[in-house]
Amino acid sequence: MSNLNFTFKEIDSENSITELAKVFHTTSVNGFIQIPPSSGTGTIKKIQLDHGITMRLWNFSLNQPISFHKLPHNNVEEGKIFHISYLLNPDSVEIRSKGSQKSMHLPPGMNIIFFSGDTEMDFEIDTGGSLEAIGLSVTYSWLMQAFTDDKSGIKSFIKGLNERQYPIMLLESSSPDEYRAVSDIYSASISNLKSHLHIKAEALLLVAEFFKKISFGISRQTPDNNILYYGKIIMAEKILEENLEGIFPGVDTIAKKVSLSESTLKRYFKTVFDKSLNEHYLELKMEHAKRLMLEKHVTVNEVAAILNYEKVSSFIETFKKHHGYSPGQLKRKS
Repeated sequence: MSNLNFTFKEIDSENSITELAKVFHTTSVNGFIQIPPSSGTGTIKKIQLDHGITMRLWNFSLNQPISFHKLPHNNVEEGKIFHISYLLNPDSVEIRSKGSQKSMHLPPGMNIIFFSGDTEMDFEIDTGGSLEAIGLSVTYSWLMQAFTDDKSGIKSFIKGLNERQYPIMLLESSSPDEYRAVSDIYSASISNLKSHLHIKAEALLLVAEFFKKISFGISRQTPDNNILYYGKIIMAEKILEENLEGIFPGVDTIAKKVSLSESTLKRYFKTVFDKSLNEHYLELKMEHAKRLMLEKHVTVNEVAAILNYEKVSSFIETFKKHHGYSPGQLKRKS
């Protein structure tokens, strides 16, 4: 059975919900999708809480894997859109950020994924996996109105998030009170036991508490102002890509170029790509070597020279260790 795939920019539009329903070979009615038996069981529900804030309820189990590919998107009129996903079963979800070839589960204790609308990433659920979660999407303009009377600095913090020139992604853990609120909202929304007004009030409080928490920097996972420097990590990868036909530029050099400390760069790069800068650089370099030989028909000796290896034997050894076969074998196959 083939994988299900859904590509979108903003999940909350009517068109996105309609297209998501098509993935399951069904239709949506007023933002509600009933998963058909051919695909699994459960429901997906969109609830418009207010102008500028939307909630989604995910409650399904599938017969086949599904990948959600989120494309970057900016809402120019109302500023950035921020997404907060609270996972009640975080072990079932894998995430893969732009540029990473490997998916990763959330670190132990983490059950919140926060990211801006201009982030590009994948969410994956394997066969037999289920998703029990609520997602809240809020616009920058809504947040600024919600925190109009704030004097604690949260409003200026949100303004700073909106003005960042790169995507933002943060992995967080919910407090016991947050988890209880999420569970209550989830159960009430699925069963329709409580009024829309009650659910809206709890959801608004949840958003307020979340931004208060991250603005005051109390996360255990990311002590540096709680923000995972996703955009700067992607910039760091780009620097690696620009030096594939040279030598590794050095962690200190890259850190200066992306305005991060070396320790912060190494820690967050490992979080995003699941490998160190050196390991990722070598992987990129060996993939580049493979492309040179397959697409441009460059000889093994020429590739070694292009990639700045002093000895061809060193290049051959590294290539074989990475790919599992020698450059010569690759040339003969092609």
